Amino acid sequence: MLRNWLSFFPFSPGFPQRCSSGSSYKLLTIVSILLINQAAWSFPLSIEESKNYRDIGKYFEYVIVPEKDSSLDRVLREDTIWRPNPKATISFPRAKDPLWIRITLIHYGNLPHTFFLHFSSPVVDVFELHTQVKGNWITQWSGEQVLQRNKPLYSHIPAFPITLSPDETRTIYVKIHSANPIFNFVSVYNSRSFIAFSKKQDIFFAAYFGAGFMMFLFSLFLAHTLRYRKFFYYFFYLATVLLINSFSTGFMQYIEIGNSHTWKNYLFPVTIYLTSVFGLLFTTEFLETEKHFPKTTKLTKGFIILFISLIFSIFFLELRDFIQLGVILVIIPILLALSISIMAVFKNKKKLEVILFLFAFGSILIGGALNTMTVQGWIRPIHLSSYSLPLGSAIEVFFLSMALVLKASDYRKATEEKQELDLQLKIAQKLQNGLLPKKLSHANGHALGFRYSPASDIGGDFVQIIVKENEIGLFLCDVSGHGIPAAMIASMTKVSLQIWDDSLDRPAYAAERIRLSLLSSLSGHFLSAFFVYLDQKNKIMIVANAGHHPMIYLDRNGNLEHITSYGRAVNEYIESAMIEKTLPLPDTGTLILYTDGVIEARNATDGELFGEDRFYSLLQTLKDAKPQQICDQVIIEVEKFQKSKRSDDDITILAIALERSI
Repeated sequence: MLRNWLSFFPFSPGFPQRCSSGSSYKLLTIVSILLINQAAWSFPLSIEESKNYRDIGKYFEYVIVPEKDSSLDRVLREDTIWRPNPKATISFPRAKDPLWIRITLIHYGNLPHTFFLHFSSPVVDVFELHTQVKGNWITQWSGEQVLQRNKPLYSHIPAFPITLSPDETRTIYVKIHSANPIFNFVSVYNSRSFIAFSKKQDIFFAAYFGAGFMMFLFSLFLAHTLRYRKFFYYFFYLATVLLINSFSTGFMQYIEIGNSHTWKNYLFPVTIYLTSVFGLLFTTEFLETEKHFPKTTKLTKGFIILFISLIFSIFFLELRDFIQLGVILVIIPILLALSISIMAVFKNKKKLEVILFLFAFGSILIGGALNTMTVQGWIRPIHLSSYSLPLGSAIEVFFLSMALVLKASDYRKATEEKQELDLQLKIAQKLQNGLLPKKLSHANGHALGFRYSPASDIGGDFVQIIVKENEIGLFLCDVSGHGIPAAMIASMTKVSLQIWDDSLDRPAYAAERIRLSLLSSLSGHFLSAFFVYLDQKNKIMIVANAGHHPMIYLDRNGNLEHITSYGRAVNEYIESAMIEKTLPLPDTGTLILYTDGVIEARNATDGELFGEDRFYSLLQTLKDAKPQQICDQVIIEVEKFQKSKRSDDDITILAIALERSI
């Protein structure tokens, strides 16, 4: 620096020899003052071909002038007050008017050489460089809003070539105008080092966007194949992350639509808000926060609504404020995703995909922090810090993709298990259909009615109607629980019921034989059952009850009578000890058998049970109805009462009219 400053004074080669000791003292005093307050003068900064790279931000002077008065002629006036740049970087985040910076360079070398003045930020709207060459002012442009054909270098790197002859001094003026916060490291490269630097950046970013595009296609494949919301959210999140990095790396400058780049000023902040929205949506879906952390889910949804509403604030806020607000608020979804993933790690310690999710958002946070420190000038934009944001997002995308692969593997296993279960359900449904009575409207001239409404796809209720000459056997049972186990026991009960087919007039004996045949298969289940034997010739009926609800006799006057006998439910521990009861067979009326799903149907609003009183009152209104009408109306009223077609338990009702209709 001393060499630069001394070269500014027009001293003759013999000046030191001709100076007296007092003059030498005065000269040293002047130099000392200049060392203390170096920015008071615009001394030339020496640049040499032998130096590959040099940061020169601290050697600039600056002035901020109003937009309407920001021409080159204005800043060249003698009354323009230039101030020393206060930092090692060109950092003016709050400047709304154009910023002018200037520096004087001198080249000490033996041959002319082209140096490159490089600005680190690719998202500044316009860099406008002015310099005087052989008495003529030359203007060059670069930056996001400048079309490629108008740039001095066809690259995403904003850099200006400056050719200097040996001992040539040149003052350079640069106007920076941006809707974004202005921040730049400014460096000078010799030709060889700049070409190497440019190629290195191009290779790195080409690899980054190539890998990002492959991940993009992969996420699209997952979203299309698996059709889960989390994969669609990840697809859109990845798309917005890649779009943001195309801005931060300068690749967005290659995309040109028409003769204006103004649309990019709006696309950049909108993309930041959308990244926040899809990042939070993906977090809540991937980590299943609604199931594990309901309060946190409400908070997250609140932030999602906030970011969506902020997108529309672009119509009310100044563009610069809109951009700065997005850059500040983007830290919220990152910290929120990290917090949720940490909670999820403690809740699911063995879930590798949750740990990968934590590492993913941790890496983007570290990358963002390094980028912020670089922007603030705390660390130099070299090595890792130069690529901190794209590297952080690349690592994030890698970890998230690995987590999604694991999640997809889990879904594949779950799908295979579901397919196996569906196959079993189909088999069980066939068994279930075989348990239900064939579509009989009459039995030996008596009208029949039947309705069955399972609580799930497979139920445990079972009805059998046996018809012989002048004899009818009605059997209804309810296996505890529902689903495949109950259906299997009901199926085995039907097989055992063949015993009763040979001795319809001995239901208690048949019931005990059936119980003994099922003992080894009940496995903790039990079943209640009701046997009814109707002898049309002798006008008698014999009933046997194994712990079931009594049969209802409804006469044509609306009177109800409960018909039952003693007996315990069929189980593997206690004998049923059923006792048959023989009764006269009425000439008119309806016999009704039902399972407890009818009276235990529950109202979805207040939890009230349908109950026996409501059931009996309903039957009395149907005293003249046909058996099928009775069954249909009971089911309709129960579903209306519980406000759903699905009950907590299987519902079965069977009715037979005692009058002969055919």
